[in-house]
Amino acid sequence: MNSDQVKTEVLKILVAFDNFCTKHDIKYIIGYGTMLGAIRHKGFIPWDDDIDVVLTTKEYYKFRKIARELRFLDDEKRYRVMIPGDDDFCYSFMKIVDTHTRVKEKNIDSRYNIGLFVDVFRVDYWPESKLVEFFALKKSRLILKINEILIRGNLEPNSKLASLDKALKPVDLVLKLLGIRSKDLCLKLEKTGSKRRKSRYMGNMMSGYGRSSERLSAEIFDNYILAEFEGLRFPVPKNYDGYLKSIYGDYMKLPDVSKRIGHEYDVEKIN
Repeated sequence: MNSDQVKTEVLKILVAFDNFCTKHDIKYIIGYGTMLGAIRHKGFIPWDDDIDVVLTTKEYYKFRKIARELRFLDDEKRYRVMIPGDDDFCYSFMKIVDTHTRVKEKNIDSRYNIGLFVDVFRVDYWPESKLVEFFALKKSRLILKINEILIRGNLEPNSKLASLDKALKPVDLVLKLLGIRSKDLCLKLEKTGSKRRKSRYMGNMMSGYGRSSERLSAEIFDNYILAEFEGLRFPVPKNYDGYLKSIYGDYMKLPDVSKRIGHEYDVEKIN
């Protein structure tokens, strides 16, 4: 599948997710590059083809509970919700997966191949103390790095994991002897920050690659409006400017051509 075909299919997943959230009164926003694309391009960033959605802690666990019971967003059972802790699922956040496709991701073992997806992230209250933030981010990144070791495969020749692959064999053995599994690490990461006490800030630490730039004012998530995306309308914060400036800086300025890089993976349709 080419990039335009991928965009068409993942947009269908977002529409199914939006319909599901409307039906079950779940509040969310499109986030990250999806929000940036909506505001700057009124659709996908031209060189990008993925979609991210973001929920606050309460809404995330409300969706998670319903999704665990139903598993699919649609009556045709095409769009499946994958949840941290599921067998052969190596992520610390939920994904809505198109079961009619298969994605082969670079540097990830083929046992973890899933279909085209929409990422479902959560924002929790963020530490007000910079010191607490520093150690919390270090901890989540460490868990993420260990998980990357466990799930590695389909290695790109020039990747760091490929160059370290042989040296990591003893690490594999130690992790196995200690009973450390990817699904356990994903569950641990998913819980990161979910019970933090109320503060003036919110952000995503559950994915393991949280950045201090994600330290957003909690007020950003109080009020939502609708923004155009590929001819449709989806929720974004009323103060989308504050969100995007924190994450991307001068977000209306296009990056250098050398940095306009999309996701690199192979996609095929399956029955």
